[in-house]
Amino acid sequence: MLKSSKGWVLLLTVMLAVSLTACGGGNTANSGSSKEEEKADKQVTLRYSSYLLDTAQAGKAYYDAIAEFETQNPNIKIETDFIQNANYTAGIKTRLLGGEKMDIFDTWSPSLFAEFNALGEQVYLDLTGSDFLSDFLPASLEPVTIDGKVFGAPEVMHSDGLLYNKTMFEELGLQVPQTWDEFIALCETLKQKGIIPVAMDSEWWVPQFFWGSIMSNSGADANWTKKLESGEVKVSDPIFVDAIQKHKELVEKGYVPKEWTGMKHEQSKDLVGQGKAAMIITGTWDIPSLMERNTDIDIDFMMVPGNEKTVPNINIGTYRVINANTEHPEEAKKFISFMNGKVNQEKLALGTLAVPSIAGSKVDNPVVEKIAAVVTRDDATLYWPHTVSTESLQVKILEGVNKYLAGQSLDDAIAEIQKSVDDARNNR
Repeated sequence: MLKSSKGWVLLLTVMLAVSLTACGGGNTANSGSSKEEEKADKQVTLRYSSYLLDTAQAGKAYYDAIAEFETQNPNIKIETDFIQNANYTAGIKTRLLGGEKMDIFDTWSPSLFAEFNALGEQVYLDLTGSDFLSDFLPASLEPVTIDGKVFGAPEVMHSDGLLYNKTMFEELGLQVPQTWDEFIALCETLKQKGIIPVAMDSEWWVPQFFWGSIMSNSGADANWTKKLESGEVKVSDPIFVDAIQKHKELVEKGYVPKEWTGMKHEQSKDLVGQGKAAMIITGTWDIPSLMERNTDIDIDFMMVPGNEKTVPNINIGTYRVINANTEHPEEAKKFISFMNGKVNQEKLALGTLAVPSIAGSKVDNPVVEKIAAVVTRDDATLYWPHTVSTESLQVKILEGVNKYLAGQSLDDAIAEIQKSVDDARNNR
C-alpha cells in the first residue's frame, strides 16, 4: 500500500509538472496576446474635419498626403470628415458645441478662427513651444497667435486681386497698370476692342477680392478695423466708401459682364478661358483652373492698383488647428506637423501655384516666384475683410456691399452695413 501511494505521489508530481509547464506556456501565449492588445491600444484614430476634402476639386492632394502620413505612422488612422464650404462654419460649430468627436479641423481666415475661438474658454489646443512652429514665417503665425500663444499652423499663402490673360496682353501690346487711372484707361481700351475687361460674378465671396484690395491700399489695416468695430470709425469713412465706389465704377461703366448678377464664379472663369474677358476678380488659387480651361494662354497675377500706393495682400487659405478636447494631442500635433510641413507644403504649392508659409521653401515655378515676391514684401498685409473680428460680421459686410454693387443706393447700403457693425458690437 505504501509503495502504491508513492506511485501515486510520483504520478501526481509528474502531472503537476506538466500542468505547470502548460500554464507557463499559457502565460507565454497570454503575454504575446497582451503585447498585441497593447499595440492595439496604441492604435489611435484622429478625426479630421475640413472643407478641403472635396475629391471633385483640389481634395485629392490632401487625401494623398493623408495616405502617406498613415503609411509613415501605422499606429495613427485618419478619419476624414468633409464639410462643404457653404456649410462649414455651421458644421464646425455644431461639432464643437455638441461635443462630437473632432480632433483636427481647418479654418480659412483669421475672422473664422476668432469666431470659433469665441465659442468657449478653450477651443484650440495650445501649440506654443512645438518644434515644428519654428519652421514658419513669423508673419504667417500672427493671425493664430493670442496673448503670445500659438494655436494654429498656416498652410500655403495666396494673394488676391486680379488674374489676367497674359497672352492677350502681349498680343495687344497692353501693359499691367500701376495706378488706378491707368487701370481705368486699360478697361476702356479693352471695352472698345469688344473684350470684357473684368470677369465678375454674383457669388457673395468674390467682390471682396477687388474692393478689399483697394481698402488695403488706402490703409485699412487691423487697427482701422478695430476702430470700425468699436464705433470710433464709421462705415461712412472715406476709406470704405472710396473702395466700394471704385468697384461700382466697373459696373456703371460696363467693364464687367452685362449678365454678371446671374453668373457663377465658374462661368466667369470660362469667359477668361474663352478669350472673352481679359481679367477676373479672384485670387491666385484660381490660376491652375484657368490654365486648364485653355492651355494656349498664359495666366498671370496683378494687384489692384491704388491711387498713391499699391499694397500686396496676403491671403493664407487655411489654418490647421487642434480641438482642445482631443484625447490624442501628441498624435494630432504629429499630423499637423506633417500636413503643414515643408515637404508637403512644397508639393501642395507646386500643384496649386501657391507660396509655402515655411521659411526656406523652394518651388521651381515662375508664377509661384512672382507671388512669393509679393506676399513676402515688407509692406504686405493681410487683406482687409480677413481683419474683421468674426466671420459672421464679415459676411454681413460683404452682403451689404454686394447689394450696393447690384443696385442699392449708397446711403441705404452704408446704413445697412453700419447696423450690422453696431449689432455685432452690442451683442458681444
